[in-house]
Amino acid sequence: MDITRTGAAAAAAANAAKPLTAEQQAALKKLHDAATQFEGVFLNMLMSAMRDTVPKETIFGKTSGAEQMWQGMLDQQQADAIAKSGSLGVARIMENQLRASVLLDAARESKTNTKRSSGS
Repeated sequence: MDITRTGAAAAAAANAAKPLTAEQQAALKKLHDAATQFEGVFLNMLMSAMRDTVPKETIFGKTSGAEQMWQGMLDQQQADAIAKSGSLGVARIMENQLRASVLLDAARESKTNTKRSSGS
């Protein structure tokens, strides 16, 4: 084994040769779900910040509160769709960075709650 490898990198290399246990597969699935949700939240914040730069008045008058709420919900759906498509790649990068750590503690990680709360 290469001496320059340490900690999680060495464990990941060792685990790469072995097939994944059901617990490890569940932990990686939860990592994927959490990373995808994070990317969706990030994209929603990005869209919201971009939308704040656009004037609230159009040629038809001031934007109503209902229209702003609808636009926010549309932004959230679009952000989630982009995140699920994987086209931006933030979730994929996070998964690659965290994979070894998750596999080291798969027993705990496989039981982690990754469901988004209804408040978000």
